[in-house]
Amino acid sequence: MIKFRVLLLTSLMILSYSTITPVSAQTSYEKYIDGAYETQLKEYADLVAIPSISSIPANKPDVERAADWIVKKLLSIGMTTAKIVPTDGLPAVYGSWDKAIGKPTVLIYAHYDVQPVKDGEWNSPPFTATIDNGKIFGRGASDDKSGVMIPIWAVEAMLRQDKTLPVNVKFVFEGEEESGSPNFRKLLARNKALFKADFALNADGGQFSETQPSIEKSYRGAAQLEFSVKTANVDAHSGEFGGKTPNAVVALSQIIASFYNKDGSVAVAGFYDKVLPLTTGEKEMIKKIPYDPANDMRMLGTTAETGDPNYSPLERIWYRPTLEIIGMQGGYTAADGYSNIIPGKAMARITCRLVDNQNGPEIVDLIVQHINKNCPAGATIQYTYRPNYAVAFKFPDDTKAYRYVADVLTKMYGKEPLQTATGGSVGSLVSIKDELGLYAYSLGFQQSDERAHGANEFFRLANMRKGQLVYCYYLRHLAEEEAGKAKK
Repeated sequence: MIKFRVLLLTSLMILSYSTITPVSAQTSYEKYIDGAYETQLKEYADLVAIPSISSIPANKPDVERAADWIVKKLLSIGMTTAKIVPTDGLPAVYGSWDKAIGKPTVLIYAHYDVQPVKDGEWNSPPFTATIDNGKIFGRGASDDKSGVMIPIWAVEAMLRQDKTLPVNVKFVFEGEEESGSPNFRKLLARNKALFKADFALNADGGQFSETQPSIEKSYRGAAQLEFSVKTANVDAHSGEFGGKTPNAVVALSQIIASFYNKDGSVAVAGFYDKVLPLTTGEKEMIKKIPYDPANDMRMLGTTAETGDPNYSPLERIWYRPTLEIIGMQGGYTAADGYSNIIPGKAMARITCRLVDNQNGPEIVDLIVQHINKNCPAGATIQYTYRPNYAVAFKFPDDTKAYRYVADVLTKMYGKEPLQTATGGSVGSLVSIKDELGLYAYSLGFQQSDERAHGANEFFRLANMRKGQLVYCYYLRHLAEEEAGKAKK
């Protein structure tokens, strides 16, 4: 159920969009989209309400329920085919409209699974959509259920108004992206004919701001590792055994501290050995970005910056590798009470964001070697390896596929898109390139301040409308351009 706190959203969206939409773009699609707004909000809320958390086995039925919901939605808008495609893990969703005979085919990628939540950190229930001040709050509202729904709604608008599409469209919605896409490559390899296309788009992307479009040109890779420290079989009484008994939490803290140099760089031997220097083009691209690190600090509530000071903030985020501690556990941590113990066990989870030319398994091996070397006396280490690695990936900007996306964004926003990078990882895009031979250029409408993966995640409702119109005009523009080339 949607909680409406602000009711003038539609008029606000139309006002904000009219300032950047060319007059020539006013078509019947807009009328349909505006008329469908309340229905779309309900559908959005229904999908957000499904806790499709791929990394928690107990949520597997919810992931499957979300997949079924999307299939039913695709069938309802008139897609030729909509079905679940099984994988070795959680299901993917496939949809297609294939009646534009002789016309190109566009494959649109997004993911419907979401990150876990910490309920106590949310201002509203994470799986109950809450509308407030032009935003929809809920886990996955931005990342990436917005990317699922916006292109579906755009295709729906075109089919309702035109009874046809100018090109063929295929959808693939992944259910394991937030778990590292462990089965996506095999899914494509086993079904190449099913997913065959001429162009590809990644709806799991974003724009620089409400008024400034952007196209993401590169992503970092990722590697994960969990390790446990054991110093005793049981927790010990801190009075009777304190001062002589190894403490697992202390040992863990010492190991973690050893990961970093005083200047903020990573101290693991060999960690940077294969990192390539920034290209001249990448340095020039960064210079064009109107970036103020103080804005990030205000958004996050931080008071200092960390990391290697030899590189600028954007260089560190986009083109330098990281080693982050994403979770720790040890000792007595309940909200109430105070247990005077010496912990016998402790655990930490690591995520590394990797860059071009780095290899995930190699980096994990280097970290393991470092931990073994820095393990305190009296402690033993146990490792839990996660096989889901993502490699860094870059997109060319000299292709017609890139130009079609840039053309439409320029038309719809009234200015050329910035070329940006992202510190995140989308391993599925590498699989699309390797298995299907396509660059899936970013065409999503998330923004960096929407708290993806964190508490109180939200999506700007104005971008529901804007995003749909961008997709409508992209499909038309692609058809026109390709038809013109065919005549020459």
